[in-house]
Amino acid sequence: MSDSSATSAGPVLLLSTGSLFHLPLPSIASMAREAGFAGLELIVNSPDLAPGPELDRVSGICPVRSLHAPFRNWTRWGGMLNSWKATTNIANSLDCATHVTMHPPGSRLSALVQNRWFAKAHDLPLLLDAKGRVEFSLENMPWAEASPFARDPLERLMDQCRDKNVGLTFDVCHMGVSGRDVLAALDKVPQGLLFNVHYSDAKGYQEHLTPGAGSLPLADFLARLAQRGYQRYLTLELEPAAFPDSVEDSVRLLDRLRRGILAGLGG
Repeated sequence: MSDSSATSAGPVLLLSTGSLFHLPLPSIASMAREAGFAGLELIVNSPDLAPGPELDRVSGICPVRSLHAPFRNWTRWGGMLNSWKATTNIANSLDCATHVTMHPPGSRLSALVQNRWFAKAHDLPLLLDAKGRVEFSLENMPWAEASPFARDPLERLMDQCRDKNVGLTFDVCHMGVSGRDVLAALDKVPQGLLFNVHYSDAKGYQEHLTPGAGSLPLADFLARLAQRGYQRYLTLELEPAAFPDSVEDSVRLLDRLRRGILAGLGG
């Protein structure tokens, strides 16, 4: 069923393990490989995930090329900084891993401690003890409609990326549920700052829908990526409810979506 999902002229297609988080990691890796994906983005959702034979086996089935640092329950790691260091340690241990996506601290009261050290951190790769091949990016989160007198949150986030010596993960779904024009937003991101794209559809406040099930202009979005000559990671990130009950049907769905992405990119 599978063919190569990565071309020399286009993005490297990954599947987020969060799309099927209810299944064992080896099963997700096998499904991604059979559907033709070039690799996985591993969601680090438990301190039990650590360098060792288990993750080596998963990456041997389908390469773990990107990781997603924990985005909730940071106390399980002893704080956000420790959770990011733990994720970096896993990335350092996996030969194919070259990237880590992270959620920036939010504005809630519970994030005040994280915001203090984050504000002072000007070189995250150095702070997190990353090997030279491992790069980082901050992901745009859903934003409320801004005041007409407030600064564009995307501009603020890109300034943070530059200040922290990291790139940007552009989540098209998050941009859509924020009421933004996803094409105009993509055009604002310099090519050198775009490290990863989280790809899914959205409608209203419904996130991570199957492409075509929402209202985002995803065909135009893929065409715009192709026009830019984007060649880094493009990660399919769906809600588990998007998948059929059987493994076989889920693999067929993933294969169809992957082929649709490639077609949209002109591949």
